[in-house]
Amino acid sequence: MQNHGGTFSIGNEALGIGTDIESVARFEAMRVENNGRLLARIFTEEELDYCLSRASPAEHLAARFAAKEAVIKALGSLELGKAGYKDIEITGGENGAPRASVKGYSNIRVMVSLSHTRELAIAVAIAVKHLEA
Repeated sequence: MQNHGGTFSIGNEALGIGTDIESVARFEAMRVENNGRLLARIFTEEELDYCLSRASPAEHLAARFAAKEAVIKALGSLELGKAGYKDIEITGGENGAPRASVKGYSNIRVMVSLSHTRELAIAVAIAVKHLEA
C-alpha cells in the first residue's frame, strides 16, 4: 500500500477517502423554511421521497447530505474534480445498506457508510479508481 497525499493505492487501484459530520437541527430548519425549496436543490427526488417518508426526516436528510459531502471529498482526494450535490445520489442498496452513485463517474466505484443520532449525522465514503497498468 502506498500513500500519495490523500490517496492510497493498493495494487492497481487508488482509494480516495472522505468523511463529513452534520447537525440534524440544520436540516430540520431547512425542511421547514421556504417549503423545502433548498432541499430540492440538494437532493434528488428519490432521496427526498425516502427521507420525507421516515419518522425523523431531518436525521435521514442530514445523513445523506453528510454522505454527499464525504463523496465529494473522496473524489477530490483522487483529483477527479467536484461533483454537484444532485450528481451524487444516496439510495438504499441490498439489505438496506446505503449505495452511492455519481453521474459522470462511471469508472469510479464509491462505497458509503452512514450513521445518525437525533443530533448528528456522519458519513464516510471511499472512492475506488482503477489505475492503468
